[in-house]
Amino acid sequence: MKIKAVCELTGLTSRAVRVYIEEQLISPDFTENYLGRRTFDFCENDVAALKDIAILRKNGFSIEEIREMMTDAQKSIAIVQTVKNKMVRQVKEYNLRVQALSTIEGDRAYTISELAEALSQAPNELPTPQEQGKPSALTIVKTAAVLVAVWLPIVLCLVSSFMTINEYVYPKFNALPIALTVLTLSPSIIVLVISKIKFHYKNIVRKVMLALCIISIPLSFVMPWGIVTRSETTDFRNYRDFDARCLANRNVVFQELFPQWPHYFENVKNEDGEWEAVYLDAKYYYQFLLGFDYTYDVYAQWPLDEETFHIEVLRAKQVFEKAVENQTYNYRYAQMERGSFTCLILYSGDEPFQKATNNYDYIIFAYNEKTKVVRYIYCDSLENGADQPYYLKLDW
Repeated sequence: MKIKAVCELTGLTSRAVRVYIEEQLISPDFTENYLGRRTFDFCENDVAALKDIAILRKNGFSIEEIREMMTDAQKSIAIVQTVKNKMVRQVKEYNLRVQALSTIEGDRAYTISELAEALSQAPNELPTPQEQGKPSALTIVKTAAVLVAVWLPIVLCLVSSFMTINEYVYPKFNALPIALTVLTLSPSIIVLVISKIKFHYKNIVRKVMLALCIISIPLSFVMPWGIVTRSETTDFRNYRDFDARCLANRNVVFQELFPQWPHYFENVKNEDGEWEAVYLDAKYYYQFLLGFDYTYDVYAQWPLDEETFHIEVLRAKQVFEKAVENQTYNYRYAQMERGSFTCLILYSGDEPFQKATNNYDYIIFAYNEKTKVVRYIYCDSLENGADQPYYLKLDW
């Protein structure tokens, strides 16, 4: 039976019932959540005991006196006499109060000082009442502290995880940081779980877990940052799905070759009569990292209309010729036919289109005369030569 039903049967408030439980006048079964809040299940004997307690409390018996009579019925003789004497004394006090109040004029307004002065003239010695203070703020502080200790690590972990994973389109997850993150959150999880379980030493376990929750607060924000350390995919079909945060633009030649923002074509000539860059949607970057080695592989392609296609081919040739003439990065130049594409290539290291390549740096502009498709490719080898040029897998 729940506490609401018990209150209806006994006429007691839920607060009064909880006080009698705290004072160990009754001991119903209960479950406890992670905040320490207990949900009680009352039996018929508990209800009967509460009805008895309510009657005794109405007749002036204190909680301590009721507890003593529960432990030893013989004590009821002295306790009943004590309660009688207390009631007689209280009646005398009430009479004295009525006598004092009868001297007050009912149709006159009094200030507090005037009222106190008038009442002090009555010949009585009433005791000063023992005031009951407001509920202690300590309970509120403890509850708030438990909430913060349990939920703050979870919230910080979720925020940190979202910020980390959101950095990458194709995240690579690392098992160790994930395990450490789960371990960091385990005290909060344990506190939430054990709130519904009954077992010995539950309070001790709960206090230990709450202490660990507090320790885990800073760790819960730091640990998730290792869940994803890089954005990685070996499928070149995904290369065009990345945003423009690749550091391939460190290469000034590729930066000049690769179409720039905004998202439209603009065919103009500069003062020297050279075609300026044709503007395309340049969001398709891909960055690949492996340990402390790195490469910046970029692949993008678009179909163009015939006029723009010829302008872009001319512009790419001018960019490559300028790079060779200025000996930028000591690039060598090559032009190759690859399937249906003509490939303009600037390269250093190994020859282009080699399947076993350990050292390479390629900038490739490829175009198809029939379909009017242009490709922009940039490959930079890993320092340890562990990878192969991805563009070999393209359909040429």
